[in-house]
Amino acid sequence: MIETIIITYYPNIEILNKTLNSLYSQVDKIYIVDNTPDKAESLNKFQNGKIDIIYLMENKGIAYAQNIGIKKAIEDEADYIILSDQDTVYPENYVSEMLTCFNDEKVAASGPLFVDSHTGKKQFFIVDGRFKFKKIYPTSGKHEVLQLIASGTMIKTSALKEIGLMREDLFIDWVDMEWCWRAGRKGYKIIGNADVSIYHGFGYDIKNLIIREITTRNHIRYYYMIRNAIYLSFRTEYIHCIQRFIMLSKTAMLIILYPLISKPHWINLKYTLLGLCHGLTGKLGKLNEPH
Repeated sequence: MIETIIITYYPNIEILNKTLNSLYSQVDKIYIVDNTPDKAESLNKFQNGKIDIIYLMENKGIAYAQNIGIKKAIEDEADYIILSDQDTVYPENYVSEMLTCFNDEKVAASGPLFVDSHTGKKQFFIVDGRFKFKKIYPTSGKHEVLQLIASGTMIKTSALKEIGLMREDLFIDWVDMEWCWRAGRKGYKIIGNADVSIYHGFGYDIKNLIIREITTRNHIRYYYMIRNAIYLSFRTEYIHCIQRFIMLSKTAMLIILYPLISKPHWINLKYTLLGLCHGLTGKLGKLNEPH
């Protein structure tokens, strides 16, 4: 049995409907876990025998919401779980193609190759290279990778018993990667399937800085991205020292760049520095913003 968990937050109902239609005939059950404060009542229209809506009534973070759905799927004795964002639309052969990745009992999860909907560029997979962190740009085939983006990831339920659920204290950002690293540490494989491509929006805008492109977001996301990257770099035992150095050097660069390229500059600087401080001190969980 295959079940899907879709996390929503102020969802665009028209796009969400496309997501549901693309998965409906491919899976046995769909759970929509809504993180919208006071709930997105427009989701009620989707409730039926195959689709269940779970309202959290507040934003508890993507990891918490995913775990709610994962626990439901485990109770249902699902064999595989698909994690999804509210705006990912899947090809009709998605499930069958993903299942072909599980020909090894040590495969814990598989995911597709994404295409950036803003630029039309195919994204990359991260593999274990010479410096423990190498980008590859495959056009086809299955590849053992270090990490996957959560949306579109198919997880073998039995592997969760050993690997564990998502880390709720991270709240958002790096949750999917941390779980993949943990799976690798426990001897499981993560497979990127380049035979399946899915369009996905990365952030809000793309800034071309000549040497590289930077995806911009809002100041709250900057906070979580910086905080969790710093925390995991210093306190995660299952990543290689070279990977730690790369994460720290890139994060240090982003602490400088984010406030420079995103308005309002002062607010973005404040929250990136706050993320740095909390990452260093290990203060995790949901950020309590002043009203």
